[in-house]
Amino acid sequence: MIQRLKKRWRVESTLQAIIILIVFSLTGMATLQVRKAIWPYLGLEPETSLWIKVPLYILIIFPTYQVLQLIIAALFGQFRFFWEFEKKMFRRIGILSRNKSIILIAFTLLTYNSTAMNQGKETITLGGGCFWCTEAVYLRMKGVEKVTPGYSGGHIKNPAYREVTTGRTGHAEVVQIVFDPKVTTFREILEVFFATHDPTTLNRQGADVGTQYRSAIFYHTESQKKTAENVILELERSGEYDNPIVTEVTAFTNFYEAEDYHKNYYNNNRNQPYCQYVVAPKVEKFNKLFKNKVKP
Repeated sequence: MIQRLKKRWRVESTLQAIIILIVFSLTGMATLQVRKAIWPYLGLEPETSLWIKVPLYILIIFPTYQVLQLIIAALFGQFRFFWEFEKKMFRRIGILSRNKSIILIAFTLLTYNSTAMNQGKETITLGGGCFWCTEAVYLRMKGVEKVTPGYSGGHIKNPAYREVTTGRTGHAEVVQIVFDPKVTTFREILEVFFATHDPTTLNRQGADVGTQYRSAIFYHTESQKKTAENVILELERSGEYDNPIVTEVTAFTNFYEAEDYHKNYYNNNRNQPYCQYVVAPKVEKFNKLFKNKVKP
């Protein structure tokens, strides 16, 4: 292997080839530690989209790697080799070409700007019985930017509403919520969740009976899982409910959007009996209990 590396790097000394290999290894390890240190400050988690991570790698991690490599190379007396090595690499990928570098920088910044708008937002998927109810409530909550009704937790792909209502697909009727934690915290999202449905009835909400109506929190991050478990524990200790909470706390695995006619259902069908007698009281309860969280 050393002989192949000597030929590839065009060095004659075996010792120099070993030192170069050590520099590469130390640079990789040092860069990894830098990434681990700064990632949390940028609000990045393992689940963060690659569309957000990749521009940050290009803008932050890649330059960091190159600088560390030159510093470590200098400590081992190999600065000249790595300086020439990096210049050759930059020429190959076109960074030292003025036109190509401008295009690369423009692409990176545009990509970053388009994805950074979603940076800092959180997504949670909640099942609180019929999704017409949960959608109507969360559409009115400050900090909530998007509410999409759909199906989660089942074992078939792209289920239709008529299939989910049989209870045989394993899906729960849910809403997927995108919210800004700077405006509304996840804990506050859960406070509304538990206040506007009954988390003590297994596979049932009022007259709606079946596993598709189960109380469920499909968490997207470990932080959400811990918060959900803590909130449930606090509610149980408080004696808020006469019966045990049966809300399912499960890792998010899939989500399938509901058919278009389910979207914004309450606002479009307020005169429908179900909306008048089931959905409306939950909306009114939210408006009463969480006045400071109601959108203007």
